[in-house]
Amino acid sequence: MTTDLKRYFKETFFTSFDRTVSLTTFHQRPDRFRMLEDKQEILQIARGGGFSFSPASFGKNVLVKEMVSFNRILEFIESSKIVIVEAGITLAKLLEWSYKKRLFFPVQPGWPRITVGGCIAASAHGKNPHKDGTFVDHVEWIELFHPTFGTKIVSRSNEAKIFEATCGGLGLTGIITKVALRLRDLPSNSLIIMPRKAETLEDALRIMKDNANQDILYSWHIGSTLLNFGKGIVRIGSFSEKNNSDKLFLPKIKNLSSDNKLPPFALWNNLSSSIINTINRKVEWVKGDIEKDLFSGLFPFIDKANIFYTLYGSKGFNESQILINENQSNEFLMDLTKLIHAEKPSLTLLFMKLFKGERKYLRFSGNGLSVTLNLKHCSSTLRFLEKLDNLIISYKSIPHIIKDSRLSKNVVEQCFPGYYDFKEILKQIDPKRIYKSEVSKRLDL
Repeated sequence: MTTDLKRYFKETFFTSFDRTVSLTTFHQRPDRFRMLEDKQEILQIARGGGFSFSPASFGKNVLVKEMVSFNRILEFIESSKIVIVEAGITLAKLLEWSYKKRLFFPVQPGWPRITVGGCIAASAHGKNPHKDGTFVDHVEWIELFHPTFGTKIVSRSNEAKIFEATCGGLGLTGIITKVALRLRDLPSNSLIIMPRKAETLEDALRIMKDNANQDILYSWHIGSTLLNFGKGIVRIGSFSEKNNSDKLFLPKIKNLSSDNKLPPFALWNNLSSSIINTINRKVEWVKGDIEKDLFSGLFPFIDKANIFYTLYGSKGFNESQILINENQSNEFLMDLTKLIHAEKPSLTLLFMKLFKGERKYLRFSGNGLSVTLNLKHCSSTLRFLEKLDNLIISYKSIPHIIKDSRLSKNVVEQCFPGYYDFKEILKQIDPKRIYKSEVSKRLDL
């Protein structure tokens, strides 16, 4: 079978976004539907923009079907504000189109080149999951292709099991081809971003709870224990009452880190991150409330992302995102702080968001608090993350599979009550297990 793949498909070198997993495998960029319909049942996986931190869109001897050519807006139903799009359309293209109609999709993850199909497979979330839920909460239906049944429309009322398993299902239920999304009226062309000082993680949690229904709500914190650990900024944002422009400012978006020559070693460490993030915190606080155009307000990291990720060097970084039950948030933060001070990992930044949603299968959703940690990839980080895994399990919290390239089957199995139910659905949909990735193999899915 591998010989046949070499005959028909090119080979491409793929790297996970965190740069910790790399391999060469087979690659196709289909531009018409018939290219999805393989006559032979070969291992394959769909790929969108390729921004998954973990290797969920490629695997050894797996044909990667990159869906970026499926990027059209197909239909708009004005009365219900539902737009039907192909799965390879990016958030930026959708936002630019909807802006002209004074509409927008309420869940905007961190990078505008992410595709709609990727957002569904990853169960992506936006700037305030407590108010808006996650991406899949605004999906009406999905058109799914699988060799065993061809194409079918799945929704909450039709093939509900397949729909729920596809949302946050890591692309393992088949290839998402079309999606119906529910849009909202666009309140304004700009956003008012209001930074608030937080002296500790618990302080930030209190501030966020007091502002839970704002349009934008999250916090960032200094991660190094060397200086000012836990001090941070809570970003509170709301749509401006002004409508002062008819144009959406869309800057030229560079590829993250791959456009840059990476240093052979990390420039982020406990000293550099302490100094840089302490300065950034002071600068943001001094600037105070600021009005931003819609694009800059929804994607605040866009002008700094290349520098941030480049400073991790060619060896990459590790990210861990955890969702803690709402009634255990303060206790977890205290135990997390103790663990960080004891282990002193090379931790650059922490981010926090309030969450609201339903836990289902392997989906990163629920009611509570998400905590994200960005760390330099090294042996001490891996030791720290093993201890963090034990803490997550003890709190019956869940990790975000798409964000962590080294999660084990043991951890996922213990954290997700729906792990075996998800596996059973995959067996029913895909008995020959055609759809595979490095992540699915590692987690025995």
